[in-house]
Amino acid sequence: MNNRLFNALSFRIAILFSLSTITILITMGLVIHQRVTRHFENEDRMLLEGKIQLIHNLLAQHPSNSVELAVSLNDALIGHDNLIIQVERPIGKVIFSSIPAIISKQQITQSDVNPWIKWNIKDHTYRGFIYKKDITNNNISQSTQTLVGIDTSEHMLFLNEFRRQLFYIGLIGTICLMFLGWFAAWRGLRPVKRMAKVAESISAQHLSVRLELNNTPSELKPLTIAFNDMLDRLEVALEKLSDFSSDLAHEIRTPINNLMTQTQVCLSRSRDIDAYKEVLFSNLEEFEHLARIVSDMLFLAKAENGLTLAKLEHIDLAAEVEALFEFYDALAAEKNIRFEQSGSGKVNADPTMLRRALSNLFSNAIKYGKSNSVIRVKFQQQIENTLFSIENEGPVLSPEQLSRVFDRFYRTDASRQRVEDGTGLGLAITKSILDMHNALIYAESRNGLVIFSIIFKNQ
Repeated sequence: MNNRLFNALSFRIAILFSLSTITILITMGLVIHQRVTRHFENEDRMLLEGKIQLIHNLLAQHPSNSVELAVSLNDALIGHDNLIIQVERPIGKVIFSSIPAIISKQQITQSDVNPWIKWNIKDHTYRGFIYKKDITNNNISQSTQTLVGIDTSEHMLFLNEFRRQLFYIGLIGTICLMFLGWFAAWRGLRPVKRMAKVAESISAQHLSVRLELNNTPSELKPLTIAFNDMLDRLEVALEKLSDFSSDLAHEIRTPINNLMTQTQVCLSRSRDIDAYKEVLFSNLEEFEHLARIVSDMLFLAKAENGLTLAKLEHIDLAAEVEALFEFYDALAAEKNIRFEQSGSGKVNADPTMLRRALSNLFSNAIKYGKSNSVIRVKFQQQIENTLFSIENEGPVLSPEQLSRVFDRFYRTDASRQRVEDGTGLGLAITKSILDMHNALIYAESRNGLVIFSIIFKNQ
């Protein structure tokens, strides 16, 4: 239960909110306390400076240490029972003291930070100043020293009570703000709980559910959009996986059925050695077809799991394509298809991998191209990219077919019958190879032409 509480996001937000509040309140309390203390100091300073000025005037009016001077000094302290005055004239001779005891230098302590002096009398703490001044009267100069102080006990009582009240106010305020912070976080996280409920209802059979975006808080909109986009990708991937499973079963079932049928027919009655050889050769073709499917599937699996390129070389595309022209010349001649190329371009690629990718494109163009047509290959060298395209006259492809042309075992023929020799994985392998080279490939169908375009990035 404790771990669950500490791991709760609302609890963490409330704690952080409370710590921030405590820090702010402590800072405010210290500032306010300092300002109040400074206010008392300024008031005491003004009061004491006024008394000093009054005392100096009385000393100037009474050049002799007479009884009238003592009476005048006592009158100056009327209404100020918390004040202490001690006058020395000359310095070292006390002529007036507002208290019976004389304040000696040993009783006084002075701070290094401010000019205040402090001393204690019984349970009271005083602070004040010592002023030294030569007072001239009738051309006679007399050195005087005046000590003035004020009782700070009332100030200290007030400040102690003030600190106590600040503490209680801060404590109650922190508790209230902690609860309010937790409540605000709990209310603010309700959209996350709704998102969790929606996520719980999503399964492989129910991928069409999406999170609502209109009433989502602005802070959660990026997460909502990313989550919905992820579901879109998962839905598309699951659909492709389902089609792939169906296509794979179809591709494997056909040669296996052929093998079983031919073997059953062969075993239905005794035959001569030539008949058995013919069946074995036919079975060998089907086994070779199955082996190619398995080999291509293994290659795709390795490509999706971090297959690295063996080596990169600077390849001239024109020379590579010229070699492919020679290799496929006999196959193209069967359909009276000619080759043309224009432009030039160079790329950094793995020679074996690139040759396999381009070979699949040529094989596809010849296989589905019209007889008595031309296969055109174009290059274009740019500063940042190298463009490659191959086009042939072929059947018009719909946008849905173009979007799936690189899927495994996908054929634009709805019947999906293996009327051509191949595994149905050529274009999927081509795309995987180009992905490893950070190249982009896409297909187009316009004006009776099927065009495959590749964009190589010049590193």
